[in-house]
Amino acid sequence: MKTRPSPAAGRAALVLAAWVCAAVALEAASTNEVPNGSIVNYRFTPLGRQIESIMTASNWTRVTEREVVATFFERRMFRNGDLNQLQLIVQAPVCQYDNASKDAWNQGHIVLFTPTTNVFTQGDGFLFSDATHVLEISNNVETRVVKSLLKSPLLGSAPSNGAPAGGQILKILSASGRFNYPSNRVDYERRVRVIDPQYDLNSGRLAVQFTTNGALETALARDDVVITTTNKGRATGARAFYYLTNNSEMMELTGDAAWQNGAEQAQADYFLYDTTRHFLTGSNHVHVLWPNAPSQTNRPPQADTNGFREMFARFATLQWPPTNGPVESMTASGDVMITNQADHSRATGQQAVYNRTNDSFELTGDPAWWNGQMEVKGRVLLAELTNKIYHARGDAQLRVNVSGAGKTNAASASGGATNQWLIITSAVLDYETNLATFHDHVVARLIEDGALRDTLTCDLLVVTLESNQVVQGVARGHVRGQTAPNRAGVVKTISCATLTGRRSPATGLMKDLLAETDVVLVQFGTGTNSATNQLTAPLVSARFSPVTNRIEQAEGEGGVVIDQRKAAQTLHATGERAVYTEAAGLMRLTGTPRARTESYIISNASFLNWRPKTNLFEAGGRYIIIPIRAKTNQPSR
Repeated sequence: MKTRPSPAAGRAALVLAAWVCAAVALEAASTNEVPNGSIVNYRFTPLGRQIESIMTASNWTRVTEREVVATFFERRMFRNGDLNQLQLIVQAPVCQYDNASKDAWNQGHIVLFTPTTNVFTQGDGFLFSDATHVLEISNNVETRVVKSLLKSPLLGSAPSNGAPAGGQILKILSASGRFNYPSNRVDYERRVRVIDPQYDLNSGRLAVQFTTNGALETALARDDVVITTTNKGRATGARAFYYLTNNSEMMELTGDAAWQNGAEQAQADYFLYDTTRHFLTGSNHVHVLWPNAPSQTNRPPQADTNGFREMFARFATLQWPPTNGPVESMTASGDVMITNQADHSRATGQQAVYNRTNDSFELTGDPAWWNGQMEVKGRVLLAELTNKIYHARGDAQLRVNVSGAGKTNAASASGGATNQWLIITSAVLDYETNLATFHDHVVARLIEDGALRDTLTCDLLVVTLESNQVVQGVARGHVRGQTAPNRAGVVKTISCATLTGRRSPATGLMKDLLAETDVVLVQFGTGTNSATNQLTAPLVSARFSPVTNRIEQAEGEGGVVIDQRKAAQTLHATGERAVYTEAAGLMRLTGTPRARTESYIISNASFLNWRPKTNLFEAGGRYIIIPIRAKTNQPSR
């Protein structure tokens, strides 16, 4: 928004009125009646006597011993005594003067302007005190000034015969005004309005301060300030303070400051607006609200284009384009929080940078994003909101609630668990359209009721989500997985090159697993007499029960190796294919199966059935069984 209340032309009115009325008083004080004609006013300088002004009137009349009246009065002011350098012109139908009080006044009209009319002030009813050099205009005050003069002295040299100055005009209107020449200050009061090609300002009062050479220094608007700008919205506050610094025009808006441009809004205790570079900085309790951006071209409409986003921070800067349009970028710092009404998400951090071009955010300073079911953290969070693309860099973490709708059955199967969270950490996280990819040093943990259940490590992990629920995960590179001990103290581990798992988002239960390349499954107990079972194969798949979430069936292919150690007993079995069925409680080996125990060797069978709980084998076909003698302490001969 443009917010440049620069009523520098009021300075011209101040100087003009002061010089005019003081000169009237000086000349009329020594003249009883002056016939129609001119009066020359001189000033004395080290260079000698110089003409300061020439006053004319249709009539000069002393109406009482103290009062003198000039009608159809005009005074022309010259610079450096040069009649070719006309500076100011003052006109009034009637000007009255009190010789005792040194006051000049009239209820009529007064006009003050430069020869090129680049500065113009007028009003009705004026009073000038020669003692204080203060001019008061009581009604209908209007000041007009060419904006190009605001940064330079208003009463510099001006060619007497020059064409009217071009450029944009700034206008100040008020019910009354006070022009204080000694303090270089102008006060506009009651129904103040500043009209600029880029903005309108309305307030109860406006105080303008000038430098000693007549250039604008500051302007302070008070009492319910309202600033309406072209294409950049509307701002309100208790006070608006304008000043120039480093060739930039600055506006401070304080006292419940607020800004609105269509659906975009901002509030803060304090706003600073740079009208030259078009940015607005809010301090303390900053609140920014703007609508969700529309979907990209050639993309189907998204549900998250509805609703608004909100940003809260201690400090924030909003950048506008040079001409018009909505905010194009934002930066924020200090306890930043961003909320989205569309997906009920929120993000926090210490710093935030927003770019409207690609509808993106960058969060730093311990950033985090969550929506109740999912949380993302990292040293740096980047989000392209319209395209639903998110990135976490450095100590990235995704935390997802995977309890699922069917947790009742799962709870009964796992001992009454009611709350499950999947926590995945890595060096880098990329998320786009329900696909999360984790790179480098990936660690995934399943937390159930606050306790660690499962752990998975790998080099690369790709997770697919639907409605914030994990439906599939693919781990690659040095995959290692381990469960926490169950109630019986049994731990299960897996290692492979690639592991794929699918899960039902409706029930929250596992559907199946597929392990590929150098697969090693190990099950061991933590008790003294617990068994250790190991299965090695190029490919292993497993199917889970949709009711109990336990493995219903598992298969190994491509050369399966099974080893068991239990107390002093060992078992080693091989085959091309192995199928484990939970309901039957047995493992079936086919494809040249072979088994060796402490007691015997089985070979040449068409199949082998192994029951892990009893450690018994059943062979089929024309198998061969070879007993193994028990070891003795006798030395061999």
